[in-house]
Amino acid sequence: MFQTIAVHHVKPEHTEAFLAFMREVEAAVEGAQGLIEFGSYREHLHGDLVAVARWESPAAFEAARPRIMSLSDRRRPEWTDREDDLLAISPA
Repeated sequence: MFQTIAVHHVKPEHTEAFLAFMREVEAAVEGAQGLIEFGSYREHLHGDLVAVARWESPAAFEAARPRIMSLSDRRRPEWTDREDDLLAISPA
């Protein structure tokens, strides 16, 4: 199993718009080969939004990356205050 965790450092006033964007990305990736689960979460200590996906393999994630990025033109730079953090993890 392989997991990706994207932490989005969203400005509070843009949380709802960013969540709507995340839901669009989830819909675009739905049905991707090797995708087990993809969900959006709120991180309650810092106010970040977090996208967590489980994949059958790193290759499945890489194959789906174009679908994940297909809506990047809809994301507005003013929604966040710094670059996302992306973790790509597998069992140790």
